[in-house]
Amino acid sequence: MENEIQTETQSETQTTHCLNCGTEFEGKFCPECGQSADTGRFTLKFIWENLQSALLGKDGGIWFTFKNLFTRPGEMIVEILNGKRKRYFSPFPMLFFVLTIYILLFSFTGSFDDVQSLNLFNDQTINEDIHLNQEIEAETISDAEIKALAQNKLRSMFGSVRTFYHDHYTTVFMLTIPIFLFAARIVYGKHNRKQYYRAEYVVAIAYSMVMVVLYQCLVSLMYLISESTSELMRNLIPIPIIAALTACFRKMLGFSVAKTTWRSLLAVALYYLILVVAIIIGLFLIVFIALIILSRQLLG
Repeated sequence: MENEIQTETQSETQTTHCLNCGTEFEGKFCPECGQSADTGRFTLKFIWENLQSALLGKDGGIWFTFKNLFTRPGEMIVEILNGKRKRYFSPFPMLFFVLTIYILLFSFTGSFDDVQSLNLFNDQTINEDIHLNQEIEAETISDAEIKALAQNKLRSMFGSVRTFYHDHYTTVFMLTIPIFLFAARIVYGKHNRKQYYRAEYVVAIAYSMVMVVLYQCLVSLMYLISESTSELMRNLIPIPIIAALTACFRKMLGFSVAKTTWRSLLAVALYYLILVVAIIIGLFLIVFIALIILSRQLLG
């Protein structure tokens, strides 16, 4: 009997060599990296169980995070910021996951007319450049034609930027998160700037962006039913942005719904103002540099 008890004790305290970091430990999980002691070879069953756990887990994973993001977004983000992160899917992997879904949906259901208009613009620009080079070589172009051409190019570039923005809104937003971070930290108040790090603001912005991308997925699906409704929903994109920011930031900032909505509206307005000013400055610089190069070619 004593031998049996001794054997059970030895099996319970068996030392395991972690396959991930090499640490020797006793128990079910490595104390250094957290990897399970029961780590075997990959099998189809193992992959299927992990996929189910990641997507459909009731106490963690994507589905659990989605459910909390739409039922208690503010509370979820506060819990994450306070250290309860094991149960929730990380913000940026989740954002890239929904972006992948959106790209797939847009590829099969998106507005191809917008893509064709971009191609038409590119063809027109190429033809204009060929015609312009011919006139430069013949030295028959006038100053008035140069100014008119610059104005036409500027209008065409604005149209191209607008079309690109509508078709690739989520990409633009991802690339301009620093602008939104700047706008949010100004609008949401000095007290909250001191209370939360910039990275903690980015976490809330990323989760709110997940909600916006899911709205964009709905817009792409609506394109299959009604193109006009889909276009209307796309033009109303600032509304779901404000709603998502309000939902994600309200508990974090400790504001009322009305105050958070108002501040979120100001943050979105400031973001668009900075973005538009940056685009205008960039386009004018491009046209200005193009005119300088053109003038040098004429003078040379």
